[in-house]
Amino acid sequence: MKSETKTIGRNRENEKGAALVMALLVSFLLLTASVGLLMETSKNTANVTDGLAEQQAYNAAESGVQSAVHVLRCQKNSVAGCSDVMANPLLDISLPATDPANQINYRKALDLTTSNIAGDTSGTARLSRWIGYNATDAAGRVPIDSNGPAYTTSLGYAYGLAVSDPDNTGTRVSVSITGKLFDSDFGVPTQKTYLQIDPLTGAINGASRIQYTPPPVLVNYDLAAGLPSPYYGTFTFTRPIGGGAVISSMNRFEITIRMTIPSKVTKTMRGWIRTTSSPSERPRIIFDSKTVTVAGSSMTIDFSGTSWVTPAIVNPDPPVPGAPIGYEAGTVDGANIIKGTMTAPEPIRLMIRSTGYGPRGAKKELQAIIQKNFFNGLTAPAALTLVGPNHTDTPLSDFHFNAGSSAVVKYSGIDEVSTDIIPPIGTTDPSNLTTVETYLAGGTSPPFNGTVLGTASNVNNEIPYWLETPANLDAEIQRMAQTAMPYRYFPSGVLPDNFGDYATGSGITFCDGDVEFSGDGGGILIVTGHLTFKGGFNFKGMIIVTGPAGLDRNGGGNGTIEGNVVVAPYVSSQVSDTSPVSATFLAPWYDLDGGGNSTLVYNSQSVKNSLLAISNFVLGVMEK
Repeated sequence: MKSETKTIGRNRENEKGAALVMALLVSFLLLTASVGLLMETSKNTANVTDGLAEQQAYNAAESGVQSAVHVLRCQKNSVAGCSDVMANPLLDISLPATDPANQINYRKALDLTTSNIAGDTSGTARLSRWIGYNATDAAGRVPIDSNGPAYTTSLGYAYGLAVSDPDNTGTRVSVSITGKLFDSDFGVPTQKTYLQIDPLTGAINGASRIQYTPPPVLVNYDLAAGLPSPYYGTFTFTRPIGGGAVISSMNRFEITIRMTIPSKVTKTMRGWIRTTSSPSERPRIIFDSKTVTVAGSSMTIDFSGTSWVTPAIVNPDPPVPGAPIGYEAGTVDGANIIKGTMTAPEPIRLMIRSTGYGPRGAKKELQAIIQKNFFNGLTAPAALTLVGPNHTDTPLSDFHFNAGSSAVVKYSGIDEVSTDIIPPIGTTDPSNLTTVETYLAGGTSPPFNGTVLGTASNVNNEIPYWLETPANLDAEIQRMAQTAMPYRYFPSGVLPDNFGDYATGSGITFCDGDVEFSGDGGGILIVTGHLTFKGGFNFKGMIIVTGPAGLDRNGGGNGTIEGNVVVAPYVSSQVSDTSPVSATFLAPWYDLDGGGNSTLVYNSQSVKNSLLAISNFVLGVMEK
């Protein structure tokens, strides 16, 4: 029997609406995802655009820091690469742009009247006299893209600067002053009594006395507050017995200035109390220098007023060799106040706040600390400075000094560019000074026939921190080696291709070992071994020799050094020698008797130019 199965289908007519709703929901989800993808793509594009603007703002801020450093390094626009740096307008239009009066320094960078252009209303030191802003108000910026003067905040990028002093140097100083006479009464180093003794009876017929009294200590003394000018002490002349006595020999004196605020530094004023020819005559007093520079502060002796007889310059140009060099004033009976002026010290660090601006309102701020130089402006205290004792046992070393045998050899502490006069030759050991004085006085065979302008002195009490110990000096030597690497560092046995730029007195040459020098050079020359001048030579700047064998000359020719020479030997002075340095310096060795003429003269500008090679360097940068 045949059977038939019938399939009965479900009726879905009533489900058509639900399917439509489901399809719409799926389409909506797909549409939402598509919109999200489009929005994400758009957002990423905006982020990329904003990221580029932020990077441009950061780059602009970096450009601001570098521009400020460039201005500070180009303190003479005659230096190569600095022709674009010039005050506009000049600070003193009667002088050339290369004159020190028209050059920038840290104090001028902070002073609104010298840092900014006239009419700048920003109220912040920002170097607008030295860098071209597009406006003189606080909104003014330095455009650094192709828009130039047409810079707009929506298109171009630029920077703005603010210069401040992180150490708050300001105009306040703390200074103490002491003094002494080399020939003094027993137990009273600030006083000397001269006696007039009857040769027959031995009776004291008269006495003259001169006494130095230091001024009160200056504590946080504000140099800009209109207070009376500081003074440097008082020489009091009296006749305690009878009609006085003859001063039969020159008496050396020192006035030591110790600054503790804003920085710790010591400087010495030196001079002579002159002889007299009769008991009734008052002595005249000679100061080696009328001006002394301490940490950028210029201290000037002022002989005006009623305390002193009208002063006269001793040995006017040309000075007389062998005679006291400096500034002389006659005394009156009683107190002779050493008046003077003092300018505010120059800061040794600056904070540069550079705000960079990019398109779309992007903004970045960098803060950089800039340091003046490795030495903070504290250079050697004498034209030739010999650091070290008279003798050491381990290792064996003995002080040796030979200034040269030629009649035209010359040593001068008279600054070529200012009124400062420093010792032509300075030692840190009194026995070494005695050796130098005996030599210069002709006490050797053959006798010294050259010229010395100024007075050789013991400079131990004004040695800067970097020359106080071998460890301090070695730390600076290591830093200078890093600065010189890789192109201006020359290991032992490698002769430099040049010794710096003689014309500008700039550059750094680091010789880690023995080296022979001939020809011309300039800047800073560091020799950690034995330095030999060979033949003719000329150098402008600072020479530092730390090798135990010191400095010699070999061969004829003429040689001139303008600046400073420092001989400060110690054990393990070479950078390549990793052995510990000695605890004390070795006895210095200096011998220029190899034939030929030689001249060593102090030139503060040459020293200043030499420091440009390692000056105004960035200690650190922080992003705000």
